[in-house]
Amino acid sequence: MLAGIKTNRIKLKLNTHRINASHDKEKKEVRKRFPGFLSVALMFIMALVLVACGGGQEGEETADAPAGGNVITGNVIYLDRSALDPNAVIEVDLYQTLAGGPDTIIASQSINAEGRQVPIPFEIQFDPAQIDTTQTYLVGARIVVNGEPVFASQAAVPVITNGAPTQGIEVLVSPVLTGTAGGTLTGNVFYVERIALQPDALISVELQDVSGGTTTIVASRDINAEGRQVPIPFELPYDPTAIDPAGTYLLSARISEGGQIIFSSPTGSPVLTNGAPTSNVELLVSQAAVSPMADVIRGTVTTARPPETLDPAAVLQVELREPMLADAPAASQIEIPMGGMTFPISFELPYDPAAVAADRTYAVAARVLSGNQLLYVTLSPVPVLTNGAPASEIIVPVAPVPNPAGGVLRFTVTSDTPMTWPADSSAYLNVEIREPMLADAPAAAFSYVPLAGLSFPVAFELGYDPATIDPNKAYIFDARIIDNNLLTFSSSGGTPVLTQGAPVTDVTLNLVNSTVTDAPPSGAITGVVTTDVPATLDPAATLYVDFREAGTTGEPIVTISQLLEGAQFPIAFEVPLAAATLDPARSYVVGARILLGDQVLYASAVGVPVVTQGAPTTDVVVNIPPQ
Repeated sequence: MLAGIKTNRIKLKLNTHRINASHDKEKKEVRKRFPGFLSVALMFIMALVLVACGGGQEGEETADAPAGGNVITGNVIYLDRSALDPNAVIEVDLYQTLAGGPDTIIASQSINAEGRQVPIPFEIQFDPAQIDTTQTYLVGARIVVNGEPVFASQAAVPVITNGAPTQGIEVLVSPVLTGTAGGTLTGNVFYVERIALQPDALISVELQDVSGGTTTIVASRDINAEGRQVPIPFELPYDPTAIDPAGTYLLSARISEGGQIIFSSPTGSPVLTNGAPTSNVELLVSQAAVSPMADVIRGTVTTARPPETLDPAAVLQVELREPMLADAPAASQIEIPMGGMTFPISFELPYDPAAVAADRTYAVAARVLSGNQLLYVTLSPVPVLTNGAPASEIIVPVAPVPNPAGGVLRFTVTSDTPMTWPADSSAYLNVEIREPMLADAPAAAFSYVPLAGLSFPVAFELGYDPATIDPNKAYIFDARIIDNNLLTFSSSGGTPVLTQGAPVTDVTLNLVNSTVTDAPPSGAITGVVTTDVPATLDPAATLYVDFREAGTTGEPIVTISQLLEGAQFPIAFEVPLAAATLDPARSYVVGARILLGDQVLYASAVGVPVVTQGAPTTDVVVNIPPQ
């Protein structure tokens, strides 16, 4: 169309010149006879020409305008270290998403790779008349080779509305893990020490799933050195149907000679999901100082909100000890230089089986230090070896240590009902500092403690920002325990802290066992959580939705949680509702919050009325502002 505008403009100029040339004599005659009329006519013709030229210029400006009003620009990228097939086609879609309804594609672009590698730039033109400013629009991409998708977006990128961008967009695509033919991870195992491998050396490569409470081996392969030296190439087949795109997977290796491990991975390498590679993976192994009589506990240290980087001088310490003898020497301890690595971090902890007594309890704990500063520490030591605890393949969660420059509230949570949680329990303790009469408002501080392997009492620390605490207001410390999305323990209303003469640390809170019924709910509250200021949400973030009586303090009637796993605003929710337990004369509300680890990203300012007094139970919209 733009080319047509330019052509029409040129033709108009040519036709104007031809008219002037062919009628030159007639114009002279007319000029002699009607000088006044001629002047008016010439001015009219010049005006027409100027209008035509102006239209052409406007078309040129539209063609050369930067991307914005009706164009979305950006790049399609992936983190995999494999080269893009020359025959690959990159498909980019702009679509509108509706809660509870199908997505509608607004515009698309197909780009032939033709030998180019990522980043692949794209430019999608769309019709602004099709855009509803109250709706959400996303850009997603996929890479197709010979008709089969090989990469695809796990989380689309918000664009156009609600303050979202239209330029400079990065669309991350990850390997597609589908098909029955199987997948293959490729790479090399190497070490930097100048030591030759024995001809009978055995190289073992393992793919581990570290998404849950324990490490699961998804695939493994042994490779005979047969006289070869590092780097040793490997191909590890795996079943793509066993891979959860929202999960976390690590690849590790070890080298044995004569049944003795001599090299092992100091940390696993992320693969397969969240943009991690599927090929050309370089696995560094280090010398293992293991005595001939030792055994090994393997595991992974994780944290709920991994930092992008850690101090390169930081070290990870992992130790095996009797948990009730904290002052006694550890039964075994290793130290792994981080060297710029970040979580998750796999480890191999050697120990002497002869020093382990079957009638005693043992646990593994971890911490990260930089110099004398403690950065991360185990939330709860993980039971191992005895009393039915696992002997290996464990997950050790750690949490950031509150900044001593800020506020730190030390607490102990207990109960009159004795409780010990199994080593594989998903239960967790929610703790928060908040104003007592603002149960629906964001907490001044919030955190959680995994309870796997723990018993009452549970003690830890909750960091908070003193600048957010108003000395003229009252605050309480409150807690609850959620197990498999069910409220199992709660407080009667929290305990005063921080201001107006209340203790500033070392508080104790008693929790009461909540009755859990297996009876199905009589209904549900359904709706969506949205925001006026959307941003791309981390797949590891969690949505919490509370249902409570309006204006009350203490625990909600129901709390649900949902790992986002790539979901973006608006987010659908469903809260179970036992209608028979509600008083129709009272008011009830729902509120929501989104957390990444202990960081509150979004939270309700006020609760939304539901259920009673004419309030809805379906199509509820909970708008949560950023924090």
